[in-house]
Amino acid sequence: MPFDINSSNVRLDRLIFEGARLSDPALTARRCSSDKERALAGGLRINGSENSITRFIFRNMGCYTALEYGGGHDALISNNLFSSNGTHNIQSRWADGLTIHSGNGFQVTDNRFHDNTDVQLIFGGCINCTVSNNRFSHSARAGGGSFAELMLQAWPKATSGDYTGTRVTGNRIDCGPERRCGFGIMIGSAPWYDAPAFGGSVTGNVVRGAMLALNVDKLTGPMVIERNNLNSSSGTYPTMCGPRSLQGVMANISPASRPFLSRYPSKGVSSAHYCILNFKIGS
Repeated sequence: MPFDINSSNVRLDRLIFEGARLSDPALTARRCSSDKERALAGGLRINGSENSITRFIFRNMGCYTALEYGGGHDALISNNLFSSNGTHNIQSRWADGLTIHSGNGFQVTDNRFHDNTDVQLIFGGCINCTVSNNRFSHSARAGGGSFAELMLQAWPKATSGDYTGTRVTGNRIDCGPERRCGFGIMIGSAPWYDAPAFGGSVTGNVVRGAMLALNVDKLTGPMVIERNNLNSSSGTYPTMCGPRSLQGVMANISPASRPFLSRYPSKGVSSAHYCILNFKIGS
């Protein structure tokens, strides 16, 4: 990454990280096309405990992620703006807004995510964390779309997928009338790969304008998912496996996930395995 911090008890406040997506498109193209150099087109990587990142702006990274938190405990990430990172419809140019690999006691609150083009906010595991009052949105442009907005999962053989004691609540997702996001809330790794996901609660969140508001695929242990206000979706959407038709679907809960849920919506729920939604890459 262009910037790395490996320390604890660091307070970062009111900084702007500006990538080269718009200012140097040739450099962006070169770095993003190389597995070795792709992280150089991101923003900031941090590892450590009791750190705080507040009132930042992360914008216009070429690809990879704007902010990557490797691991630690009791970090605060609050009141930041993650905007216009990556380009969704060009191969290998997509970028997360915020990527958290492993955390304990994190607070991720009151952040704004707009037009981050891979997954806007993604976790690999977070124990006793609070993820609340974050806002997710998209412009009308196809290049500002995403595969998913808020994702709880694990990276295979790298992170735990453990969300024990974590509360995901009060987040509002609005992908707009053009439905610029694939999955609104994505629980599990199955559309991408096989890895664990279990623990915690996902309640009281609002999703509007997603191709599929909630996808649970797949859980490997109990998780509470209830009382979320989800949009219903009808249409034919691009996926990594070709076009997929949804008719009146609010949520999908895969067969492998159902034994781990005590309750789930009774209407507008499918039971299938979905390929990655909103996969429409131009080049």
